[in-house]
Amino acid sequence: MSSWSAAWAFALLVACGRAEPERPAPAPAPASEPAPTSAAAPAEPPAPATPDERRVLAWLDPDSPAVAYMRLPADLEPEALGELFALPPRALALLRAPLSLESGLAALIGPAAPPPEQWLARDLVVMQPVLARGPYLVRRLLVPRADVEAWLRSGGMEVETVEGLAVWTPGPTAPEAAVGGAPGLAPDLVFPWRLVFLADDLLGAFSLTEMGNGLSPLTAARDLPPSELTRTIGEVVAADPALLLELYVQGAMLHFDLSDDVGVAKLSLRRLVEGDAARSLPRHDAAGIDGEVILQPLGDVAEAAAALEARVPAGAATDVLRDLYKAVAYTQDGPIVRGRLQLAADDLTSLRRGGGG
Repeated sequence: MSSWSAAWAFALLVACGRAEPERPAPAPAPASEPAPTSAAAPAEPPAPATPDERRVLAWLDPDSPAVAYMRLPADLEPEALGELFALPPRALALLRAPLSLESGLAALIGPAAPPPEQWLARDLVVMQPVLARGPYLVRRLLVPRADVEAWLRSGGMEVETVEGLAVWTPGPTAPEAAVGGAPGLAPDLVFPWRLVFLADDLLGAFSLTEMGNGLSPLTAARDLPPSELTRTIGEVVAADPALLLELYVQGAMLHFDLSDDVGVAKLSLRRLVEGDAARSLPRHDAAGIDGEVILQPLGDVAEAAAALEARVPAGAATDVLRDLYKAVAYTQDGPIVRGRLQLAADDLTSLRRGGGG
């Protein structure tokens, strides 16, 4: 994509993202159930991202055309949410990365440490730099750095200082097995990631296959001013206390449900607070989710909207999940297609880890 095309796509992305379409009304209750009353006390408003939670934003590569900020509940499956909202594969790769990192760490370290989701904070950024072979992540730590370093050593990771940063790489040989235990795999087969301490409580992660030392996108974020895209996502995160996910991807990309490529994809997920304050859940635990996807087809927009309306889940799927796919309301809005859906707490069951689809 040329610099002019990228600038135009971003302008479209920002203009679309700042629009506030009328929120769809929740589905009416079945006739056999009493209608909800309006006497309940208002729910406590969601808390905004704290300054600590926003620190990860400083490490977004200013040249990256694909970035996302998340603070989703730990039990939700980000990729399943992205598939529900018809994201193209390139965008789904961003949502897949956090769980890939967590599962790799769990396999590498094993019982020597608590599960990674207990010591990696929910707030994170993930990006796909232009020349990178895989996604980059930055996450906060909830435990002392020394504990994490001890766990990494126990899993066979080795450390070296590169450009003033401590970079951990899987070693070539498996740690010594316990007496009577089966030998393990080499760490680089179990965990194909490098880790870098960007601060005592900030951990970066990227693929072992990246060119050179792999630090260029992170050092660019450290040393260069933010781009308009990274600055905008920071403003959105700071301004929206209900935000759970903000994802932007620009540049021509394949979409499996459309005959033409997509030039822009944006997904926003916000915490949908229930009306009863006694039932609203703590921060990071969404009582429900209000989602909007924006896609810019590079072909016929009306045709794309119709194709998205007709989407069904791939492979085996439950009736509940099929109904959720049908419930996403897609409409043409000039050169883009918007998809809207409000998910109640019960709707999230099929989108949780191990929830089944």
